[in-house]
Amino acid sequence: MSARGNTHLGRPVEHSAAAAEGHSCPFCRIVAGTLDAAVLYEDEDTLAFLDITAVTQGHTLVIPKPHVADLWEIVEPDAAAVMSTAHRVAARLRSVLAPPGLTLFQANRPAGWQDVFHLHIHLVPRWPADGLHRPWTASPKPLAALEPLRARLAFPGACAATPGHPHPAPSRCSAPFTST
Repeated sequence: MSARGNTHLGRPVEHSAAAAEGHSCPFCRIVAGTLDAAVLYEDEDTLAFLDITAVTQGHTLVIPKPHVADLWEIVEPDAAAVMSTAHRVAARLRSVLAPPGLTLFQANRPAGWQDVFHLHIHLVPRWPADGLHRPWTASPKPLAALEPLRARLAFPGACAATPGHPHPAPSRCSAPFTST
């Protein structure tokens, strides 16, 4: 088998068969062509293939070609390339399989349920009674209860709970939080 490519976003990438054989990452071996996969789509930056542990028909994985462990390690242009491919593959799954729904799933590190440590997005076509269930139950909180955390996490310039805070789209801001 031959290597699948030697550049990524214009940068050289090592995906030789020798490098893949010495690397334990199965997704890197698929990219290098030393491990077979049911490939659905490939471009210079990404690869999409059927998951061998599929939970529904058409369950597909989308990966960046260079090895990157997770969302905290991938650079933004590479993340955008992965999402672009996920969008393209989702459209194909919809046109061919016609599922009434689709779940995207992306896990990071052991605590986040990641089991292959090469970033990947699961595209899981969904059907009624497919046996899959949400792993949590939604329990909405009042916006006022979220304000302390929002204040810690918000980017500079994001809408704040304080009057007069600059924001490019004031209509998207909630009214100032008040405790009643």
